[in-house]
Amino acid sequence: MSTPEQATQGSSGSPPTPATIWIGRRLHALAAGPTLTIATSILFLLVWGPRFARSFWVDEAGTFWMAYQGPIRAVQKTWHWPGQSLLYSAIASIFCFDGSPLRDFLLRIPSLIGIGVAAYFVYRIAERRIANRAGLVAVILFVFHPGVINVGFLARPYALGMAAVAASCWALDEWNTGRRRVHLLLYTVSAVLVIYLHYFFAVILGIHAIYLMFLLLEGRRQRFGEAVLAGACILMSILPLVPHLQLLVGQRRTQTFTGPPSIADLAGALAPSLLVAGLMAAGCLLWLIWPAHRHGKVLPDRAFLFLLTAWWLLGPSLFMAVSKATTMRIFVPRYLSFSYPAQALLFTYLGYLLFGAAGARVWALVAVVLFAANPLVAVRGKEGGDELMPIIRLVRAESKIPVFFPSLLNESLFYDWRAGNQPDSYLFAPLVAYPIQNPVLPLPVAPTDAAKEFIGEVVDSRLKGTPEVLFVEYLEIWEPWIVDRMQRAGFHASVRTAGNFKLFVFRR
Repeated sequence: MSTPEQATQGSSGSPPTPATIWIGRRLHALAAGPTLTIATSILFLLVWGPRFARSFWVDEAGTFWMAYQGPIRAVQKTWHWPGQSLLYSAIASIFCFDGSPLRDFLLRIPSLIGIGVAAYFVYRIAERRIANRAGLVAVILFVFHPGVINVGFLARPYALGMAAVAASCWALDEWNTGRRRVHLLLYTVSAVLVIYLHYFFAVILGIHAIYLMFLLLEGRRQRFGEAVLAGACILMSILPLVPHLQLLVGQRRTQTFTGPPSIADLAGALAPSLLVAGLMAAGCLLWLIWPAHRHGKVLPDRAFLFLLTAWWLLGPSLFMAVSKATTMRIFVPRYLSFSYPAQALLFTYLGYLLFGAAGARVWALVAVVLFAANPLVAVRGKEGGDELMPIIRLVRAESKIPVFFPSLLNESLFYDWRAGNQPDSYLFAPLVAYPIQNPVLPLPVAPTDAAKEFIGEVVDSRLKGTPEVLFVEYLEIWEPWIVDRMQRAGFHASVRTAGNFKLFVFRR
């Protein structure tokens, strides 16, 4: 076992200075003792705590709409909307307490559980397959991954889906190592959960199939027939979902969230800039002040490295290809979150090779503090600007004044947005989660010709003698058309901003 003085000696063999010896001792003590775990826990509370205190954004309001009437109604509602998880809606309904002041936080408890479970399996994989004491490195890089920070707290199925994906990869790798049936059973259960929690995350099962083919080519055939049987069981589990999957495929046009992705978008998904920048900066800093004499020597099993690389690379690449070749735009960061545990594990292995077990721990913590988990540097998450309560408060302050309220959902371009806030539709779920007293004039998410015609009819008839009208704007989608149209009707506008929303107050 090396001493702190040995750990500070550079690879060139040059003698350490008194300063580097002192720094080496302090950093070695930090990495070896409980201080690093305590610091990680405190940082987690500081970074994640405020996010759990946010109000819902539009998709979370959809979760509330599906869940607030109990598990049976949750499944019934979800069955008619493509792309929504039936299992997650039922789980969320258990944590939905509409009358509680902590309602929004309570609905996010499943996601908190999911992050904890995912971190546990990431830890197990790193300890078992990378190196002893590598688990904490992987947990740090996972829970402070920019993508995990942005989607892991949401009242949506992403965190639970990541947990199921991580569990399935752990169980499959454990089965490959020991060929024990208990691990194959755990794999089967977790793989089924992946499908039922998020359909798009099921791409990991194709990656598992490729991994099994790789094992077969390497001659690892022991009990391989049992793996085939497990795969058959997983396929059979899909049968109850076939009608819902057909609905998703049949209404795939509603999944057009963005334009086609670029190579730069793929690169950003595979290696998030904030995390990479932090790791590079922290690495340079440690090389300067704490030269690593003892590097990690262990090399992972070739099959495990293949699984990890495929887990990281193939899913985002496939989603990009689908998004470019079809109108189904599924290259969306939250849909790619199943690959985030693989990114954390690959970076963990890199840190262990560069700095050894103790150095990698400090490297990981310094990296996320510098960028990914630094509120002064990291860009505020999209959901922070999209949370609904700030704009709802502005509308409520103008109580009983008519308000044009867009649906905020892409599906409103294909379904009946004119019906407004109806019990059997989640197009206006934000108004179910946060009711307002104002008369609502519904609109679709974007200014279509039909929507413009509707506004013109309403302004020239129902609002002809009205002195004041509100308009909720999101991401400047309706500007400047709505301002010009209302000015031609004799209104002048004042604007109030709430995150990515604006409230136009039109007065005559």
